[in-house]
Amino acid sequence: MRTTVRRVLPHEYAKYRTHLKSLDAESKVLRFGYSTSDQIIDQLCDKFEAHPHKHILFCIENSQLEFVAVGHVSLEGEMELAFSVLKEYQGQGMGNRLMKRCIQYCRTHNILKGCMVCLSTNSRIKHLCSKYGITMENAMGETLATIELPHADAYTYVEEVADRNLAVIDYMSKRIPKLVAFA
Repeated sequence: MRTTVRRVLPHEYAKYRTHLKSLDAESKVLRFGYSTSDQIIDQLCDKFEAHPHKHILFCIENSQLEFVAVGHVSLEGEMELAFSVLKEYQGQGMGNRLMKRCIQYCRTHNILKGCMVCLSTNSRIKHLCSKYGITMENAMGETLATIELPHADAYTYVEEVADRNLAVIDYMSKRIPKLVAFA
């Protein structure tokens, strides 16, 4: 499966709700830090959908255009990153691609400081933090990651344009067959 990351448009935010509800119990705990009900997810997603300018989403989709992995840049107060990948897609590098794209977005939009909170047992996200130079400290079963990104350089901007254009091509290659089928 192609792992092209594309930015989610505000009118598609309902698909994030579906994605979060599709996570298995363990993945929900890893994403939220605790067992989360669909009612809580609905309340959170209502907020995300009401304020899409404060919640930037990036996704990886399957051939049916369903979100299988999502990176969330929250801009309510301090920038915060969060990631989720459906269980059957874990271990395929999608979290890495999402983190890279979220960091790229933040750098090109001059959002250079923020945080992440994860369970201390979440070795995958801790590995990604280490890979991207994000410092972590443990406290009471959680790990707080402090994000301090460098300013974007020319390469960052060129890479973002290329990634954005590849994502459009990937999306259209999945979308056009669906449109033809309905014609």
